[in-house]
Amino acid sequence: MDHTNTLTSPSKLWNRSYILVIIISTMNAFSFYMVATILSKYLVGIGVTFALAGFIVGLFSLTSLFSRPFCGLMADRLNNIRLLMWSNILMTIGLIGFAVTTNTPLIIFFRICNGLGFAVGSTVQVSLIVRFIPENKTGEGIGYMGISQLIGSACAPGLGVAIADAFGMKVTFIAAAALTAVTCIFLLFIKNIRHVNTRAEKRKISLRDIFEPKAIPFTLPYSTLSFVNGIIASYLVLFADELGVKGISIYFTVYAVCLFLIRPIAGKLMDAKGLKYTVFPGMLITAISMFMLGQSQSLWFILLTCVLRAIGQGAAQPSLQAGCINHIGRDRSGVATSTYFLGGDIGQGIGPMVGGAILGMIAGLQGYRFVFGLCGILIIAAMIYFYFVNKKERY
Repeated sequence: MDHTNTLTSPSKLWNRSYILVIIISTMNAFSFYMVATILSKYLVGIGVTFALAGFIVGLFSLTSLFSRPFCGLMADRLNNIRLLMWSNILMTIGLIGFAVTTNTPLIIFFRICNGLGFAVGSTVQVSLIVRFIPENKTGEGIGYMGISQLIGSACAPGLGVAIADAFGMKVTFIAAAALTAVTCIFLLFIKNIRHVNTRAEKRKISLRDIFEPKAIPFTLPYSTLSFVNGIIASYLVLFADELGVKGISIYFTVYAVCLFLIRPIAGKLMDAKGLKYTVFPGMLITAISMFMLGQSQSLWFILLTCVLRAIGQGAAQPSLQAGCINHIGRDRSGVATSTYFLGGDIGQGIGPMVGGAILGMIAGLQGYRFVFGLCGILIIAAMIYFYFVNKKERY
């Protein structure tokens, strides 16, 4: 039986359903990051070539990228509880598949299952959770959900490696699969409260059900921030090696801690004052951090840029996402989220490619300085774009 109710905005943020979706989001993040750190090593260990291992690992992102536009359509038109359950079942199948076979075509199939499940799940989670957030606390509510992902990215890689070292990599896959399977139990305790949008359900599917043009003003700035994330993830360690700086791994810990602290504050500020008090300062601070990173000579200075980047992105990113949902409407939060995430997928994917091309032409420190400076320029350009769009539309 489909226990679907008409949406009534909750009176408080920390209601049961909101908490359950946060827990589910955290468990999914743990499942994803536990496996992300060991998959390449596992594939090479069972005889897969480095090139093919890279292709299989990358299939996750490719599957997510190409399925993302359709995820929003499903989130807006179908039962979110069932969608989230099926997405977790797909992820569970994919993870168990890694543990039970060494057949390469089957591993590719299971990787696609995992990627498809993750793409649907990450979109539907946002579409679902906004139904349990009071309308005057969208920024704060989205901010806390981002923290659940952050906890997973900070803690799960070490947990995955520890399990693999103690019991073997296959046990890590089974443990990650158990997490996604258990989320299905939590889903049974959430009512699928939804927006009444019968006109959308009756009309034929159009392009705007897959891609929402009204989300572009929010998606473009977010894609530049994701571009920066891709650059940092791919080239910061190499930049530190070029400088001769040791201990650069602490950068990612400091970044996670600072994000953890800034996101709830930024969400409350956005809800109280509006987008312009978080997005513009956030993007400006992020741009400054990238210009400074390009001129870094020591670890302490790099960590200073890390703190600034965390403050900037921690303020801007969740605010852009919440603003996007508020602008387009909660009844279309699925397509709003999928369009928004699509920009992030593209930015994070293009970043390393552009960075690699530049570093291939400009060798040494000058190449890295140019790449980081380019990141700052792109963010400033996106901020100016958002300023003029915001001035006209008044989001």
